[in-house]
This record gives sequence, structure tokens and C-alpha cells, in this order.
Amino acid sequence: MMRFQHRASTRSTLPMQGRGWRARRPLTRFDDLFQDHPQPMWIYDLVTLRFLRVNAAACRHYGYGETDFLHMTIRDIRPPSEQARLAADLAAAPHSLPQSSGVWTHLKRDGRPILVRISSHALIYEGRRARLVFALDVTQQVATERALYKSEQLYRRLIETMPLQVFWKDLDLRYVGCNRLCARGPGLDDPASVVGKRDHDLPDRHGAAQEAEDRAVIETGRPVRGREQTLTAADGRQRWQLVNKLPLHGRHGEIAGLLGTIEDITASREAGAKLRLQSRAIDASVNAILITRRAGSDDVIDYANPAFARISGYDIAEVIGRDCRFLQGDDREQEGMLALREALRAGREVTVELRNYRKDGTLFWNQLHVAPVLDMHGATTHWVGVINDITASKTYQHELEHQSTHDALTGLPNRTLFHDRLEQAIAYAARYNHQLWVVVLDLDNFKLINDTLGHAVGDSLLQTVAGRLRQALRDSDTVARLGGDEFILLLPDQPGQSDGTLSPRTVQAVLDAVSAPMRLGAHDLALTCSMGVSVYPRDGDTAPSLFKHADIALYRAKDGGRNQLQFYTSEMNARVTERTLIEGHLRNALTRHEFVLYFQPRIDCGTGRVAGLEALLRWRQPELGLVQPDRFIGVAEETGRIVEIGEWVLYEACRQAKAWQDAGLPRVPVAVNVSARQFRQAGFVQEVRDALASSGLAPEYLELELTESLMMQNIEAVITAMRLLKDSGVRLSIDDFGTGYSSLSYLRRFPLDYLKIDRSFVRDMLHDAPGAAIVRSMITLGHSLGCRIIAEGVETRDQLGYLTQQGCDEIQGFLCSRPVPVEQAGELLHAEG
Repeated sequence: MMRFQHRASTRSTLPMQGRGWRARRPLTRFDDLFQDHPQPMWIYDLVTLRFLRVNAAACRHYGYGETDFLHMTIRDIRPPSEQARLAADLAAAPHSLPQSSGVWTHLKRDGRPILVRISSHALIYEGRRARLVFALDVTQQVATERALYKSEQLYRRLIETMPLQVFWKDLDLRYVGCNRLCARGPGLDDPASVVGKRDHDLPDRHGAAQEAEDRAVIETGRPVRGREQTLTAADGRQRWQLVNKLPLHGRHGEIAGLLGTIEDITASREAGAKLRLQSRAIDASVNAILITRRAGSDDVIDYANPAFARISGYDIAEVIGRDCRFLQGDDREQEGMLALREALRAGREVTVELRNYRKDGTLFWNQLHVAPVLDMHGATTHWVGVINDITASKTYQHELEHQSTHDALTGLPNRTLFHDRLEQAIAYAARYNHQLWVVVLDLDNFKLINDTLGHAVGDSLLQTVAGRLRQALRDSDTVARLGGDEFILLLPDQPGQSDGTLSPRTVQAVLDAVSAPMRLGAHDLALTCSMGVSVYPRDGDTAPSLFKHADIALYRAKDGGRNQLQFYTSEMNARVTERTLIEGHLRNALTRHEFVLYFQPRIDCGTGRVAGLEALLRWRQPELGLVQPDRFIGVAEETGRIVEIGEWVLYEACRQAKAWQDAGLPRVPVAVNVSARQFRQAGFVQEVRDALASSGLAPEYLELELTESLMMQNIEAVITAMRLLKDSGVRLSIDDFGTGYSSLSYLRRFPLDYLKIDRSFVRDMLHDAPGAAIVRSMITLGHSLGCRIIAEGVETRDQLGYLTQQGCDEIQGFLCSRPVPVEQAGELLHAEG
């Protein structure tokens, strides 16, 4: 048994705590208590710090044997991090007083650290100053306290960081605590300012209604979940809140208060409203809208609006989950698809035009705009596609493009497209040393058909001819319409025609296409055509030169009597050059007063006196001299200037006739030739009346000469105009009778005064029995219709004798007088007087 010793005494004593070194009591009776105490205890030397005595609990707890301890110091059970603290504690500790030095980290024999709370008492042990140490292992306690602290801090942080107002109340409905967001609701900064208050003490807390609801939760134990309420914020805006309240229970399950949360759902409500509005806008959009997501290598449809079903013909249920590529069908290699794939790989917006196909297989053009939908990290999660059906605009664009290069009436290429194809054909022919032919084709007498049967029939005729020409020629040939009744053909590499002539088969095919009888409505028609041809490279090596030379050849064919084909020759240039010159000078002839009237007398066969004068137009052009009508009337007709020229002739003839009468010369009628285009003018009858009124000439002294072909165009309108003129007192005659195609049934309906036998019949009548018979028949016919007969082109006395014998009333020709200027015509009349 151990023995405690102190100086000379043989009995161990232990100083009492707080009594110093002098107060001593024997330790012997406490030895068992020390040894058997369940908490670790030891005694160490204050000088050497060596363990002097340890109890069994210390050995068990630290894992050292008693002998091990007695060879150790108190430093050996402390980690290096605690050594400095130990030294400071030993230096500062009172050597004679009890000490509680706090919690220390000790190391067990196996190296595991433990936390112990140390308290000690001073004593003399075996003559040495020592301390009796009590070590309470608080490792688990500290861990628990730390866990509790951490949990409380986490709980606090969680409450403070929650985007909700969180509060809890006691049974008196006073606030026990809340987070900072809840305190800011009524305008306070510190949650402690809310503690102890009730709702009616705080603004914006709905006072009595709030407390009534809280009381019901506490009394019934039934929570309030998801109740929405509104309040008006300080800025005047209405805020929406979501309220939840739960009863709080004590240790024994009793209700001890309540826990509540208030969530500001204004943004959510506004976002919901906005989302509903956007959703409605998408549903109501006239454009189809798709939302897709990536699924492997596919872009599958997650959403399609009703417009998609209307545009594509697919039910929405049919397309959900399908890859979008079904809209392209087999038409995958489109330019727009390449751009779309590139944009999808790059994750950027793109707008492309695609050919898509409806459920029934019909094509529609899709102007597709695709944009990525990004998540919060910037990754693409979906794609939004807006489909705009631009089929109508595409069709319109195609029609515009077609109209810009094709004739609207016949559907044939127009001049622009023909020129482009001709340029390409020339390049090809030059490369391979081939020939090609340009043929300009004009329908003979089309204007007559158009004017007599109407424009509808004329349009149908042009469409029929266009279709026939297309069928008659090869696919490699081009048929185009230049305008009016004029077509143009491009015939490359005619087989076997190295001499520059057209294949007879080709010529015949074109002629047959035009001349074959056709029935349009109630009319059976037969046509002929005139054609002009130029050959590459003989007649030109550019498109303009070939076109120009083919056009020149066409005019030669028309001048030669129509219904024929003419190849271009260099001699034709002179004629065209003159025509161009005439047309240029004709443009300003009226304003420059270059036109004059010549007059040729008509002689009465019975009396030999002047029966009338025919006004004949002449053109005194400073550069060209006196231009005869056969050189410029045709050009005036084609350019339309004949209308204004004819009007001048009418007024001038009336004025001159009245001037002669005012001069006392014999009163004889003046005949004026009227062109078909002038007569067809809507105001022609009034124009005649105005000319008479302006000059003061009496109507019976004006005679209008109409051609036979003019009178057969739109017969009913012609008869109406003639009757109006006749009723005005104007005299009417048929010029060049016998050269046209007058129907006798119509002829008797015309209110005529004169028939003029054409000079061609007069020239041949004395040497050609049939010709003489025709002249006799014309005289007889004219008299039977009540008309006076005038024979033109009488140049010999034999002709005069024969005509007089057959009963002709008047003659006109060089036998009597050539056309003479105004002064000489006046002298003729003066001689008559």
C-alpha cells in the first residue's frame, strides 16, 4: 500500500483545497477512492512534470500501463500543438490553489486525440510539491455541442437565406423569432425588433384577420397551406403573397405555438400571366411554331401550335416526338438545309427557305427561322422554329419572273429571254463552228381580223398560232413573241444545211402551223404569214445584227406582197435606211409645216367640165425634196402618225375649198382620202364636223374617200359612222373599188355617193376582154346602187372613149391633169368659170 509522506512526519496528509499547505488531513482513507474512481486521475511533480501516481481509470482510458505512466511526463500525453499552451498554463497557474484549466487535447497511446476537461489541486506527495489532476473526457460532449452549434448556425443561415418570410409565434401569438426578410416586411431591420410583438403592432400584417387565422391553427392544429393574399406596397404596386402556417409542438406533443412562411409570388404570378399570354399568342399565331429538343442524332418535336397543323396538314399528335426532317420528304439536299445544319452545329440563329411537303404530298415553301433556347449555363436545351408559309409570295415571285421573260398572252418567251438565248446560241455556234437561223414571222392581215372579229378572237388566234409553232419545231428551237402579230424563231444547227438555207421540212412545218384552217368560236379562219431570215455567221455575228437583218428581210417580204419568205441580202439595207430616215424626219414634219396639198381634177364625161378635186398629200422635206406619198404613207400608217396627218389634211382641204369659193371660183366638191386608222378613231365624225365648222365649208362640198378594206372592218360600226356623216351632208365614196373583198350584201347597205374604179382595171381593159367585162360590170353595179362612177388612172383618149361609151360618169388621170399645187388648181377652176 502506498504511503504519503511529508517531511519528518510518517503519516501522509493531503492539504484541503483552499486551505494552503498547512491544512493537512490523512490521505490513507482516500487511497481506495483515488484508485477506484471512474474518472482518470493522476498526480504529477510540479518540477519535473513526471507522473507520480495514476489511477486505474487513467490507465484504461489512455491505454498506458501504470509503469508506462511513471516513466512519462504530462507533456507526453499532449500533442505538439498544445505544448506552448501547457508551458504558459504552468507558468501562470497558482501552485497552492485549486485550478480549472479548461479543455485540453490529449493523446491516447494509439495516437487518437481526446478532449478532456482538466481540474487540479495542489498537494505534497512524498515530500514533493505536486498536483492532483482530475481529467473528464468531454470528447463526445464537445462533438455534440459543436454539432448542435453547427446545426443551429445552419438552421439560422437557412432561415436567413430562404427567399421567404419565416416567423414563429407563441401561444399568445407574439413573435418569438423571425428571419431578416420577415422583419423587413413591416419596415424593420433587425429580427430582434419583431420579437415580443403581435400582428396589430406591425404595419402590413392584416391585423385582426391574421390573428384570427393564427388562433384557428393553434386551437385546431390544422395547418394553412398555399393561401394567396394581396397587399399594396409602399410604391403603390400590388404584391401577391403565398401564406403557409403550421402548428409547433412541444416535447410532449402539445401545441406550443405556430410556424409560418410568407412567399412573395408577384414575379411568379406576373410570369405566369406573361407565359399564358405568350402561350396564347403562340397558339393564335398564323405562323407555325415548333419547339424541338436534341435526342441522339434527331431533333424531335416537343410542341407544335395549331397553325402547324393547318399549314402542314398533320395532326399535332402525329408529329410530337418525330424528327423534323419528315417535312422535307426525300428532298433533303437543299441549299437551305446546308445552312440550317451549319447553324444547328454552331448553336446560332438562322433564317432559311426550304421546300417542305404537306401530309398530302403537296409542296409549300417554308421561310424557317430557328433560334436556340439556352439554360442558365448557356447550354442549348431546345430549339424554337417559326414556319412562315411563303408559297403565295414564291408563286407570285415566280410569276413575276416568268412575266418578265415570257409573253403574258401566249406564254412564249419574250424579247428579253429570246435575246438571252440567242446570245448563248451564238456562243455555242462560234465554239463548234455551227450555223443558226433567226426567223422573224409576221401574220398577214391580222389587224383586219382583230378589228373585224374583235380582240378576243384575235387573242385566241395568237394563242393558237403560238401553240402550233411550239409543236412544229424541235425542243432545241425557240419560239418567242415580239408583240402584236410578230413572232421570232431561233433555229440552231439545222441538219444538212451548210449552204445557209433553211431545211425545207422546217419551212413547211412553220407554214403549215400558220396556214392550217382554224375555227375560233363561230369563225373559220385561214392565215398566211411573211417571214424574214438572217443566218449566223453570214449575216451577222451578234444578236442585235442578226435580229436587225431578219427584221429587214421581213419588211422586204411584206413589201413583196406578203405570204412569202425572204432571206436577208445586203441590198435590203438601202431600203431600210431610207425607211429609218423617213421615220425620223416624219416625226417633226407637221410642226415644221412641211406638208402641202396638191389637187387633181375630176372631169365630167358628159360635159367635160371639172366635177371635183381630189386633195393629195405631198411632203416638201428640206433634205429629201418633194417626197411622194408611196414613200412615207406606209411609214405614217405603221407609226400611227397618219392620224394627226390625216386630221391636218381634212382641215386644210376644207379651208382651201372655202377659200376658192370665197374667191368666186366654181363651187366643186373636194375629196379627201381617209386612212383606216383615222376613221376608227372614236371622235372621227365629230372631227369632220369641226373641220367643216372651222372652215365654213358647206358639207355637200366635202367628199370622203374610204378604202374597200376599211369598210369591211367592223362593218356595223362603219355603217353607223357613214350614216352619221351622210346625215351631215358629207359625200362618201369607195376608193380603189374592185381591189378588196367587198361583200355585195354589205355593199348595198353602205350609204355611198361614188364608186371609184381602180387604175389597174382601167389600164388593162382595152387589151383584156375579161378586164373590160369587169369594168362594164362595175359601172352597171354602181349605177344600180345609185352611185356615180369615177374611173381612176385614165391616160388616153381611147380609154376615155370606152368609159364614156359604157356610161362612166367621171374620169381622173393624167389625160386630164396631173396633181398640181394650190395655185395651179385655182387657175383650173378659174378657167372653168
